Amino acid sequence: MSRVRAGLIGASVGVAVGAILVGLVVNGVDFGDVKPDAVGRNEIAANGTIQGDLYSGTPELESRLVQIEDERLVYARTAASVARWGDISTDGPFRLDTGAAFTLVLTARAEPYTIEDLLALAPNTFVAQDANTYLLSESVVVMEGATLALNADRGVTIRMESDASKFVSIVTLGGALTIAGSDLAPVSMLSWDSQLAAPDTVTDDGRAYIRAIGGQATLSDADFANLGFWSGNTGGLALTGSEAAGPFNVADMSALTDKAAPEVAGAFLLPAGALKGDVSAPTVSPLVSAKVDNVSIDGNAFGLFVTSAVNVRVSHSDITNSLVDGLVFHRFVKDSTVIDTTSSNNAVDGFTLARSSTGVIFDRVTASANGRNGISLDGQPLADGPSAIGSEVESYGDNRITDSDLLENGRYGVEISGGRDVTVAANRIASNQVGVVINHGSFGAIIKNNDFGEQGLQSVAVRDGVMQAAVSNNTFAGGDTAIYVRNAGVAITDNTLTSLSNHGVTVMGDAGAVSVVGNSISGYGTLPIYDREAVGFTPGINDLDGWHPATTPAAVLKSIFRPLTIIWLVLALLLLATMVGPRSLRFGAYRHPYANRAPLQTLSKGVIARHSVSRVSE
Repeated sequence: MSRVRAGLIGASVGVAVGAILVGLVVNGVDFGDVKPDAVGRNEIAANGTIQGDLYSGTPELESRLVQIEDERLVYARTAASVARWGDISTDGPFRLDTGAAFTLVLTARAEPYTIEDLLALAPNTFVAQDANTYLLSESVVVMEGATLALNADRGVTIRMESDASKFVSIVTLGGALTIAGSDLAPVSMLSWDSQLAAPDTVTDDGRAYIRAIGGQATLSDADFANLGFWSGNTGGLALTGSEAAGPFNVADMSALTDKAAPEVAGAFLLPAGALKGDVSAPTVSPLVSAKVDNVSIDGNAFGLFVTSAVNVRVSHSDITNSLVDGLVFHRFVKDSTVIDTTSSNNAVDGFTLARSSTGVIFDRVTASANGRNGISLDGQPLADGPSAIGSEVESYGDNRITDSDLLENGRYGVEISGGRDVTVAANRIASNQVGVVINHGSFGAIIKNNDFGEQGLQSVAVRDGVMQAAVSNNTFAGGDTAIYVRNAGVAITDNTLTSLSNHGVTVMGDAGAVSVVGNSISGYGTLPIYDREAVGFTPGINDLDGWHPATTPAAVLKSIFRPLTIIWLVLALLLLATMVGPRSLRFGAYRHPYANRAPLQTLSKGVIARHSVSRVSE
């Protein structure tokens, strides 16, 4: 076989294979998704899927610093107990040597501790840099019965020392914390690197933070910036319930010994030596309650972290540019409200409600341009069977999102993972990859009266074990598919779906508990209700008059490349290849096959006169 003929046969086969592939693609054959699924809920996966921006710190160093901070607080709590029940007089605040920086302990008294009190108690570590700016270079602990009130109506700024060698913190251990400015002159709290004369933006060596453990916190007309590192407790601004005292290295406890307690800069410094008295920690209220109003939080590790809390109210606040999540209700947060608050441009989620939190309302909030989800609600049980600590196996829920804007988030506008009786109502949800996702066996979720616009994939996705969900009276405009259901139970009723480019409703897998009825579906996609891969599903009566199959290149190709057409095309190409012979394959300009021969009459008339023929000499 000549090379030319072989080349033609190869080209014919290539065309045939290409035609087959085009036919398979336009007829909907799925070759599989090459992207891996992201795993984990609050973890940040590094597998290329949309999970938000990865934390930029150093895990080993920062996690060790968190442990050291926990030990320091146990030390301070134990010191207060020993001082109270031992043979040591601590009628006022005292100071502990806690490593890189001292810790000033504010003991119980009726009057709040103010900025002026700090100037008197710590003249060397709480220093006025100008009329309205102060530098705090030692940590402060507020004990039960004491109140620290950093209030001012003149625009005070408190810089918390935070550099490569040390960082300071303000922590309440059952006490109360108040930070309040005025609407036009807020109090500003920020980390500060004195060597760089700038806020601390590096978390590797720790960073200044504020934390309330038990007790009450009131934060209003205040700004918090560039605080915290690694964990929620040390994440910048944390409101947490009390925790059991963990282990502490007694060899490091170099205070609390003797009656002699000399004053150092206005507060008692307890000398080193053997411990005396009862070393049990004092009782601290197990839950924290807080009011946060008109607060700005920018650049924290976790914007605002709340756990083991009740009756927390966050209102009229802005949370931006967090290194992880914006606002986190972590565990055991009950009967709390977030109103008129914006959480945007955070690395992972705008708002996060973790397992075991119930009765939380998000009303008139905005979650936009976050790296992963606008709002994540996780109502799954803490355990699904016997566990080491005997965690509860019940689901959590009764949470609501109402009248809010969920816009342009990297993955989902709202994710509802498990739980029960979650309501998403009267919201504006647009330009996310998926508007609302319900998964992990959620029960009784209600999605109603929302306005969905131009999601990347689907507006609502109900997946994998969800039961008795309801999607009703919503409007859907634009996007690929409005409602996607897979192996779940949901009632889809009285919705208005317009300008869709693929399907109005897609139903797949086990669909015996799915009903689609009373909806108005219009668009220019392939099918208004796609149920070819559904089992046990029968659609109800819906208004489909506005649906028009789109005339697209894919539709044209699909109409041409039907299976029988592809077979005939392949046979025709193979026949053409066999008809081509090597002798007829000549290169150059085309010539008539008898161009070198011509009839005699084309050369003369065929008559020759005798006298016109010369004699040929012999």
